[in-house]
Amino acid sequence: MAFVVLIGILCLAACTESGEVQENCGANRDCPPSATSTRRMQTSLPTVDPTPETTDQRACEPPYPSGPRTTITVFCADPATMEAASVVRIVDGDTLRALVDGVEEPIRLFGVDTPERGEQCFDDATDALRAIVAINGGQVLLVRDARNRDTYDRLLRYVYTPAGLSIDALLVSGGYGYAWTRDGALRDPLVELEHEARAESRGCLWR
Repeated sequence: MAFVVLIGILCLAACTESGEVQENCGANRDCPPSATSTRRMQTSLPTVDPTPETTDQRACEPPYPSGPRTTITVFCADPATMEAASVVRIVDGDTLRALVDGVEEPIRLFGVDTPERGEQCFDDATDALRAIVAINGGQVLLVRDARNRDTYDRLLRYVYTPAGLSIDALLVSGGYGYAWTRDGALRDPLVELEHEARAESRGCLWR
């Protein structure tokens, strides 16, 4: 179960438009996502047959869920009203840099807090975010919530795939990061997802 959710995202490659973000950074982990890094992630993951639960979590299409978010519906939202961005590089598991309206901005994922550099699971979380972004051609969608920027002047956004799949929820559910508990419209279901991941020993953080 540790990598089931991420495997679901990797399976979306066949259902989304492909694109390649160029990479020329050697061993530097703060580099753009690429098809090469995605293939490396795929070959390192165990094969897991999708279950109805994980299929529901990775499928995001009309009719989109409405009303209060739960641990099931939090994975999917209507992408029509979201703001598009093109990822320039992955900084770590919860931070990336992207072009938003032609301006490069640092973006902090609002709903997840992943390990810092030098901490256990930093590499796992960073690689997970890189793989998700790479298979979506470096394209993401953004949703603003309670606060616009943090104290480091990074944009605070819930981040989604072009299909409307929540990357914040995928990282928390997969055991790559902790749910952000201070504020945010998706705080409660994300906290529940963290509890589930912990109980089921998912991912680097909890196995």
